[in-house]
Amino acid sequence: MTAQPPERPMTARQRNERTRRARILKVAAALAARGGLEHVHMRDVADRADVALATLYRYYPSKTHLLVAVLADEIASLEEAIVRRPVEGATPGERAAAVLGRTARWIMREPDLADAMLRAANSADASVVDWRSAVQERLTWVVLYSAYGAEAADSPAPAARILARALHEVWTQELVLLLHGSGTVAELEETIAVIAPRLLDDPARAH
Repeated sequence: MTAQPPERPMTARQRNERTRRARILKVAAALAARGGLEHVHMRDVADRADVALATLYRYYPSKTHLLVAVLADEIASLEEAIVRRPVEGATPGERAAAVLGRTARWIMREPDLADAMLRAANSADASVVDWRSAVQERLTWVVLYSAYGAEAADSPAPAARILARALHEVWTQELVLLLHGSGTVAELEETIAVIAPRLLDDPARAH
């Protein structure tokens, strides 16, 4: 394995920008949690995060981009949690179903925020495509890591990647239905528990 060059320490400017972005996402999430996507206004976010409105728009061209970024941040936190405390399960499908069930319960702690994030991620705005793709890739990584481990998640086989994405897309649609009052988290978990093993339990698919 080729040695990786050490990461350069962040400059003060980079640290400040990271802190500023984190503050923006925290404010946006708090506003969305109180009333959904309609409750998020860019000027309010800028004022409460103590940043210039022009700076906010430079980072996030619209509130749709902003809420997709909030979703990406939530998934990043999920990734860290899974690495620290891996899910249990006897098979890849069981482990993937467990992590998606855990994630559904985590997201549903704030239904208005969950609805805002998913509406933003499913927006028809063409300018959000790359942002949405990045979120989908992170979800795919979460499924693969839970099912097969770090190596398969970092360098997935084409079939494994396709099947992992198919699983989390079914999960996403079930979550949307749940937010619209159709079904319960328990029913979502049951659905994913049936589908995940059928997609992921063939060992050959991990390689």
